[in-house]
Amino acid sequence: MNIVHAPVLQVLDTKHNSLAEILEVLAQDGGVIVHNMLSPQIVANLRNELDPTSEAAAVGPKSENKNVNYFWGQQTKRFTRLAQRSQTFADEVLIHPILTGVADELLKPHCASYWMNTGQMMIVMPGGAPQYMHRDSDDWPAMCTPTSPLCQISCMFALSDFTAENGATRVVPGSHAWSDYSRQATEDEITQAVMPAGSGMIYLGKTLHSAGANKTESEARYGMHLSYVLGWLTPEEAGCLGVTEDRAKTFTKQQQQLLGYRCYDASDINGGRLWTVDYEDVPVGLKW
Repeated sequence: MNIVHAPVLQVLDTKHNSLAEILEVLAQDGGVIVHNMLSPQIVANLRNELDPTSEAAAVGPKSENKNVNYFWGQQTKRFTRLAQRSQTFADEVLIHPILTGVADELLKPHCASYWMNTGQMMIVMPGGAPQYMHRDSDDWPAMCTPTSPLCQISCMFALSDFTAENGATRVVPGSHAWSDYSRQATEDEITQAVMPAGSGMIYLGKTLHSAGANKTESEARYGMHLSYVLGWLTPEEAGCLGVTEDRAKTFTKQQQQLLGYRCYDASDINGGRLWTVDYEDVPVGLKW
């Protein structure tokens, strides 16, 4: 008799596991749940700062593109500009030491610097259908093949408990290492990132995943996505357009760079300078 073992995501904890251990699991499985990435106070602060926008945001997509609408989710609320809307996001999430540590190890071999791909609230409301399985790096088709370099790392933070019933992210462990990216995952290859609030599911841009179905009657699933991408690729979110110049002046150089308020400078590694203004690093209107 052949026994089929259900796939699982390994669970680590910031209190007991090192960055090296997180990287080891990521290399093997393409995704890992990490408990205690955000303290209860930080989760509370994020919710306090972002709940007004969460409550006001419309359910469902705004695009006229059917594919975008299907991806968005008819019962999902999404919004970005998190660094503008939340000081806690800018200080505790955008530059999270575990995520920047992962990005330094996995992205820096292929770029001089990386920047934020998107910081996004993804609230799956009751009755929300499951999203279709996808790889985040599908945004750059030439960079999402079995042989292309890794171009993106992501994390889904739980700002409420993620359960199988309320839409915990579905994941296909090991799918980043498939030799054929055209094949579809079978149901017995899919697991869910069930985790308490404050946890993060870190995953590679090549790992198949999707939002789960929210089968509850009244429980919204509050997720916050943050991803980084190689500094010479165009990100999903126009970060610097979502943050005012006056606010950007209050940020550190690292925060500014991640949001697009600094240029990409690869001149020391046989590359060029990208995202400049008058071929300078400082955008028009910003005086340092």
